[in-house]
Amino acid sequence: MPIITHILLYAAYAMVSLTVGLALNQVGGEELGSSILGGIALFSACAVTHAGISATVAAGRIGQAEKKIKVDMDRLRTAHREVAADIDAVQTRLDQVETQIAFGTAPAQPQLAAPNASNAPIELKLIDQIVDKLGAAMDARLGTLQSAGNITAINPTAARGPMDLVREALMENRVELHLQPIVQLPQRKTAFYEGFTRLKDANGRLILPTEFIPAAEQAGLMSTIDNVLLFRCVQIVRKLMKQDRRIGIFCNLSPAALADEHFFPQFLDFMRENRDLAGSVIFEIPQDAYENRTSLEARAMAKLVDLGFRFSIDRVTNTEIDLPDLERSGVRYVKVAAGVLTEQIVRRGLRPRSAITREIAAADIAAVFQRYGIDLIAERIESEDTVLEILDLDVPFAQGHLFGAPRAIKESLMEETAPPREFYLKQNGRVS
Repeated sequence: MPIITHILLYAAYAMVSLTVGLALNQVGGEELGSSILGGIALFSACAVTHAGISATVAAGRIGQAEKKIKVDMDRLRTAHREVAADIDAVQTRLDQVETQIAFGTAPAQPQLAAPNASNAPIELKLIDQIVDKLGAAMDARLGTLQSAGNITAINPTAARGPMDLVREALMENRVELHLQPIVQLPQRKTAFYEGFTRLKDANGRLILPTEFIPAAEQAGLMSTIDNVLLFRCVQIVRKLMKQDRRIGIFCNLSPAALADEHFFPQFLDFMRENRDLAGSVIFEIPQDAYENRTSLEARAMAKLVDLGFRFSIDRVTNTEIDLPDLERSGVRYVKVAAGVLTEQIVRRGLRPRSAITREIAAADIAAVFQRYGIDLIAERIESEDTVLEILDLDVPFAQGHLFGAPRAIKESLMEETAPPREFYLKQNGRVS
């Protein structure tokens, strides 16, 4: 029912209720207050009855729509089974033709018989025609279903679940390393890179982190993704060292990886084998994960620190951070969005927790961090105006699209640094 009809009906209920109220007052001799309450009661009863009838009608329509969708889906499944059977038959015939070409035997069908395999291309042409007809038939069936039931065409990639896409990307080595520069201020010379994992689907489309991270966490594959990122970062660092380029790489490490009893021991062994890179590979975890870390995760961090590796904290939402605790935990870098620095440090006057009792000026904040062996990195910098604000705070490092967006490493380097297939199976037995 159109909304204007509902409005008119409610207006009619109100008029009837008003008329009844006046009648009770004038004819029945009721007091004005009692008459008004009577009219309101009548309007409420009408409104409730109207709403109940509307809900019943709507529920009936929803039920009909669900039945129609079910019938359409059954039709689509039937069409799919028919085409799948046709494709299987064609595949069987193609296998036979390949055998005939390989061994020079005659085709099985008398009407297609030939003295030798030289006529095989003719049969292949006929099979191609059959495949074309099957494709046209499938399109026609889907078109009929779509026009009848408003069914949209199914995307084979979308038909699989997100967890399936993540597993396929890992097992087929469709994992890319993207690097974003971190520059030293004010020179803007590249001092570090941050590594990001990007997955691709079968069509070469990048799967965004917002898509694959929840699916990977649900499937228990984040540890494997972390290890692929780390494996590539280690290879890149070694190449840079051969070129006498002392540039470190920040590697994101999911909190779950630190507590993963299957993953972490192997991860620790791998880092022990590469402990000579301790000054060049920095592990990064979010502030929330750091502040809410369990004792198991804290011990895992300590084991990496004992090997000489250091940590970075990012996604900082509160600059009242405990500097002595960061120092004890092996944290040597803290990334704070430029907007958060300006809002909390400059405007609101928030300060990190430290042993310094005197009042600290905003321009001295970076020096306070450095007193505890920690360097500030201002991130998400998009404009020159923001750079000027950060320079006023004497922040030593910066990151953002202004200095360079994350970019995939060269294809040749991607192949060269790709982990072997056995690496995935070893690092996470749940990949299948």
